[in-house]
Amino acid sequence: MRNASRLLLISILLMAIGCKNETQNDAPVVVENGASAEIPVVAEPTAPKLLNQITAAEAFELKPSEIYSKDSIPKNKEIYAVIVDWALNNNKTSIVAFKSGEASFLLNGIDMQFEKNPQPFNALSISLIEKAEKALSLFTPTTERTAPEQNQMKIYILTPEGKYLYENKITEFKKNKEIHDVFETASKLLLESRKAL
Repeated sequence: MRNASRLLLISILLMAIGCKNETQNDAPVVVENGASAEIPVVAEPTAPKLLNQITAAEAFELKPSEIYSKDSIPKNKEIYAVIVDWALNNNKTSIVAFKSGEASFLLNGIDMQFEKNPQPFNALSISLIEKAEKALSLFTPTTERTAPEQNQMKIYILTPEGKYLYENKITEFKKNKEIHDVFETASKLLLESRKAL
């Protein structure tokens, strides 16, 4: 009987040690006597992404508190990000620019992220936010992000209070100066992004 207790204890220890390998099994460990001994798996916290690693799709879904630290969360009507999606010549491009100067873009499904943003990205990202602020009255509230049609551009403005959209054919963007300024700045940001590849 004493040997059986030792064997049971040794088998429990061996199972516990075996569970520490890299592949985790969520099923409970069954011990010989029929009892189950669950070994808790503690997930390690993941480090937050840098802003220039956040894609447009992620930025649209995240809350400002998930992007910015407690001290730098934007105020209700303050624009913290602008997303520009356009489809031209069968190419689909998305840019996300943040108020602090970071930017990233997606070209035909390939995410282009830059560990260190060149200075032109910072200046153009901030400029894009400023131009969008001037055109905010032309935007309508939205809750979803959809892909643009061919030769169309969609501009999303993100604020803590809500999300806003302006969409039109690319050829129509020059008819309004404020919107055209947003379009031009987004185009320059895309051009600088491609130069950095």
